[in-house]
Amino acid sequence: MIINELQVLHVRNLTSVSINPNQQFNYLYGENGAGKTALLEAVHLLARGRSFRGRRIAPIIQTGERSLLVRAELADGHSLGISRDRSGKTELHVDRAEARRLSDAAALLPVHLILPDVSQLIFGGPGERRQCLDWGMFHVKQGYLSAHRKYLAALRQRNAILKSWNEAGSRAAIDAWTETVCREAETVHDYRCEYVSGLIPHFQAALAGLEAGFAIELAYKSGWGEEELAKVLGDSLDNDVKLGSTGAGPHRADLSLKVADRDAGVTLSRGQGKLVAIGLILAQAQLLKDRTGQRSVFLIDDLGAELDGAHGARMLTLLRSSGCQVISTSTRPPSEEFVALFGRGNFAMFHVKQGQINAVA
Repeated sequence: MIINELQVLHVRNLTSVSINPNQQFNYLYGENGAGKTALLEAVHLLARGRSFRGRRIAPIIQTGERSLLVRAELADGHSLGISRDRSGKTELHVDRAEARRLSDAAALLPVHLILPDVSQLIFGGPGERRQCLDWGMFHVKQGYLSAHRKYLAALRQRNAILKSWNEAGSRAAIDAWTETVCREAETVHDYRCEYVSGLIPHFQAALAGLEAGFAIELAYKSGWGEEELAKVLGDSLDNDVKLGSTGAGPHRADLSLKVADRDAGVTLSRGQGKLVAIGLILAQAQLLKDRTGQRSVFLIDDLGAELDGAHGARMLTLLRSSGCQVISTSTRPPSEEFVALFGRGNFAMFHVKQGQINAVA
């Protein structure tokens, strides 16, 4: 779902901002510290309940204010609103009715981040890729969120027994919770395998569109290898007791990215890693659109920092053809060639200065 109107109050240096974004491309430019990234942060906060800069809310709320507020009118008449105060209290409204679950807002506003450190998706740890995978599945696979929550709940119970292990009283309990963990793990595993299978052709198409110049093999790693999870957990019980946590399962899963049978994270250059990461994000947005018809919102900070000129232009071409809404930032005004890439009817420009955002004709 794309944003038709956006209102931001007391987010960092944005005291009171209202804009009407273009349905396709929005270009915010201004000096560093003007408030460009704060607007992206506000959209992310609305969609996911938190900033992409960290979980703490106090640094995001404008100095001297007790709370922040972000509202949006979406396509097809939907609306979202979120307020958060310094104590962490959150009030959420979906279609002008109070909502309790942040997932209700997230379901209406799928967002994808392309930040200057986007290559961490490739070079960072498995947690980065699991989070990317889980958000992609949340929007595409009905039932995945519930299955994932059930697995995590069972995992917490098993870990609690491991932490307070007593051989006499814990054996029967650990066997029962291990069985539950394995059952819920298989459900999560099946969801993820199906999703990644559907993602692969879109990923390959995105890399081709970016003209990456190298082949990448994408696969899903379960988090416990080829054996049955029950056997793996049984064999590793002593070690799990020692550590006080479960060492195998979907919470240890990863996306495998290989270049000529070698791990992409140790093979690719920084620039190549950015290409692969952006290709993966573009693929997720395309899969979402194909499966559900939903258009994503891309939040791109410091446009031009991600890729060189030629690859950046190809990324923009793919974004244009995707039909997604883009909100991007830069320290420089766009060139005529840049504007022409989207066409003036599909392009809006905003100047950001000292917390004020003004549309530029």
